[in-house]
Amino acid sequence: MADAFVAGAGMIRFGKHPPETTLELMGARAAREAMRDAGVNPAEVEAMYAGHVFGGPVAGQRIGARIGLAGKPISNHENYCSSGATALREAWIAVSAGIYDVVLVVGVEKMTDRIKGGVQPDPGDLDAAVGFLFAAGHAISARRYMADYGATREQIAAVAVKNHAHSVMNPYAHYQKPVSLEEVLRARPIADPLGLLDCSPISDGAAAVVVASRAGLRRLGIDSAPRIAGCGLVSGTVQYGLGDLNEEDVSRRAGAEVYRIAGIGADEIDFVEMHDCFTIAEIVRLEGLGVLPRGEGARLTAAEHTSLGGKLPVNPSGGLLSRGHPVGATGVAQICEMFWQLTERAGGRQVEGANVGLAYCKGGSVSGTDGASVTTVIMTR
Repeated sequence: MADAFVAGAGMIRFGKHPPETTLELMGARAAREAMRDAGVNPAEVEAMYAGHVFGGPVAGQRIGARIGLAGKPISNHENYCSSGATALREAWIAVSAGIYDVVLVVGVEKMTDRIKGGVQPDPGDLDAAVGFLFAAGHAISARRYMADYGATREQIAAVAVKNHAHSVMNPYAHYQKPVSLEEVLRARPIADPLGLLDCSPISDGAAAVVVASRAGLRRLGIDSAPRIAGCGLVSGTVQYGLGDLNEEDVSRRAGAEVYRIAGIGADEIDFVEMHDCFTIAEIVRLEGLGVLPRGEGARLTAAEHTSLGGKLPVNPSGGLLSRGHPVGATGVAQICEMFWQLTERAGGRQVEGANVGLAYCKGGSVSGTDGASVTTVIMTR
């Protein structure tokens, strides 16, 4: 396979946007920013890949028509929270296969028009039918983790404290203020032991990147750009019996897939953009990927191992907990953050010596399995 690179990135600030700021407007704004950043005009973009969940039919084409891409190949990708990352993976495959030299990837979601309360699985899913929603599942995960490893509630809450501290330095983040450990512990209960600040918010947002081959970079006059070393995608496997709730086989397999493709091991990762939809999710998924030892994630978080300045910074962007989680946009937002980190454009949240980044997204649930979709992306300087 040929090399593929990220030539430019664009994003709008995540948050709660008014009704007149439509999905199409948000996607178009992020796309124009990415194309401007890469120095590419619409005529030079050969195809577009759009990730979204609640955008309705052909949302990508509605955005493409606004930015001069009408008539070009445009495809839409839905894998719940992994939708944007799945669109990126499809773009990476096409460029690596030599089909295109310059393509655009857009992740977008206008959630506040469509979601009230927490995001739920499809009503046809058996877990949803019996009320086993995402917050409940992660609360049980936290209880099990604390019982198995002696972790404390304070150690789990430290994830929210860390990620909010990082988001203060991210101008695109939904929330840009620190929170104290006391504030996390005393927040309104959602699903015991998790409270409001243990949960990612309902956010609107859009992010976009330009992906190019080596020939595409030359065409754009770009000497060097971060390389997409590999993209992994796995689905959950059918589970029998009670099993171990925090075993994270789906994360382990997604990590193994991207390490194999990239030829880069877990011990070579400099920073991680993690799908921290809930505080406990960040901990168990880092362990599933093999970048932290099993049962040590909570303790290491509280010890600032995963903070900026620590040995393995996690979510320098602020993560889903504070940057926000417009589900279709999240995976592309992670790629934007890796691009800014690897080009030393991350400002006050810059990870010193960042050469290799890993992004992880887990999307949705399917009753009887350990997840619906997990994407992993490794990028190098």
